[in-house]
Amino acid sequence: MVLNMTKEEFDVFFESYAKNVDEANTQNFWKLSDALILEIIKRHVPDPGQKGVILDAGGGTARWAILLSKIYASKFTVFDLSIDMLKKAQKNIEKERLGERISLLKGDLADMSNVLTESVDHVISIYSPLSFIEDRDKALSELHRILRRGGKVLVMGHGYYNAIASKINNYRAAATELHGLDRESLVKWAPSVPVLNVFSKEGLEKMLSDAGFITKQTFGVPVFVQPGLEDFDSENKLRSEISKALEDGAFFNAVFDLEMKHNGEAYVANRGMNIFALAEKK
Repeated sequence: MVLNMTKEEFDVFFESYAKNVDEANTQNFWKLSDALILEIIKRHVPDPGQKGVILDAGGGTARWAILLSKIYASKFTVFDLSIDMLKKAQKNIEKERLGERISLLKGDLADMSNVLTESVDHVISIYSPLSFIEDRDKALSELHRILRRGGKVLVMGHGYYNAIASKINNYRAAATELHGLDRESLVKWAPSVPVLNVFSKEGLEKMLSDAGFITKQTFGVPVFVQPGLEDFDSENKLRSEISKALEDGAFFNAVFDLEMKHNGEAYVANRGMNIFALAEKK
């Protein structure tokens, strides 16, 4: 079940979101964020080979499954609740002629009854589907159930400390909103965006541990670079100052190197706009 959203509200939000999400990385802040995520996945999720399966939990339009299919030999399953995201995924898969390697499943992450127990080799979950879910513990338990022993999970949620910093510095949020965010670990970024769960490194690791996983390492994505408000333009037409600066290749590479050098350090990860936790099923 989705946090604080009716089915109608969910459908309206993702119908709009599906139209432009694949073009988000035309903005250089998101291009950098994508590059960091990809590097973390490549370093920590081994290729299970042609007979293996990687499940993208909340994988939406299959953007990441398509990208990773060019790197990994495995098959991919994109699992998502939004019919509009999955329709876009089907078009994307057909365009890339990857129908034999990427399959689609519709469902709720808190009830993955259409996925067999211990049937996937690894799970990834990118750009924070967990932040949308009401029963996060049940969702993580389901990911543990479907994962084979020895499999890795990389799951992302919006960062708690970054949310507080952003609400103070970028939004000048009212005192009542700041106290509510601190108390409830919930944030609302804009009228058109649903209320979202936010996570600290320690909180997400504990949830994974409670679900039966062995936590390995947690990353902030990104930890140093801060997006401008323009980077959230739903039509991807505006450009923030940081996205403009990242057009310079040397600057982009220097920032990427610094992020990757420090984003997995325990005392830095909580700076992350997103918290990206790596765990294993024993």
